[in-house]
Amino acid sequence: MKKFAKIVSLVLALTLCAAFAGCAQSSGGNQPAAANFTTVNPGKLTISTSPDFPPFEYTDDNGKVVGIEPEIMELICDKLGLELQIDAMDFDSALLAAQNGKSDAVVSGVTVKEDRKLIFDFTDSYTTITQAIVCKQDAGITMENLGQYSIGVQSGTTGQEFVEEDFGKDHVVAYDTYSLVFQALLNGQIDCIVMDDAVAKAYIAQNQGLVMSQTTYTPENYAFGFHKGNEELKNAVNDALNELIADGTVQKIIDKYMTE
Repeated sequence: MKKFAKIVSLVLALTLCAAFAGCAQSSGGNQPAAANFTTVNPGKLTISTSPDFPPFEYTDDNGKVVGIEPEIMELICDKLGLELQIDAMDFDSALLAAQNGKSDAVVSGVTVKEDRKLIFDFTDSYTTITQAIVCKQDAGITMENLGQYSIGVQSGTTGQEFVEEDFGKDHVVAYDTYSLVFQALLNGQIDCIVMDDAVAKAYIAQNQGLVMSQTTYTPENYAFGFHKGNEELKNAVNDALNELIADGTVQKIIDKYMTE
């Protein structure tokens, strides 16, 4: 009887091992067998973004949000076994959505700043940008005389923060989207725009008669800002992001969209 009991126990143990192996294999792709993080929408990574920020995020001819950051996030989701859900809105709202837990993260060309660290848990940075001035050709606006002109910015950006601090709010006009900022510049309602240089180049390529010059503001690091307190999810995304940085994938994506 004891020998029979041992055989039964051995068979049960082998059966359980096979069952667990089958569960691990059925998870598919690179999805962890037992993910130790939670998301706003189960099975999805929900990001809030302002898709008027080419080449980082913008809407293509089919109405799909594409760009450097969506493509990076798609690959991260593949690694984590999640589906990417993109919620499009203006920049201020995108920040608030992640802050209030309506999205898992804000992915919208977000600069890492000390005050934002109080609100978000940031991944490591994946690229660096600088602020630039955009104006009409022959306007002659540079960092040296910038305070003499009306400056357009997108609301909630570091560009707005810098120029308001340096030149006062009376010289600054804030708009919800960059589409509105550029429309105001082309219509003569403002004299220039202060914005991230990579995005400035993308808009200039689509609007003849505009030029760009660099500012002397400190370069800024872009990262993904997660809802405060969800360290497990942030860490999982950060690990996947660093894998994509280490193997050169992130730089290839950046180069592709910058060229386009």
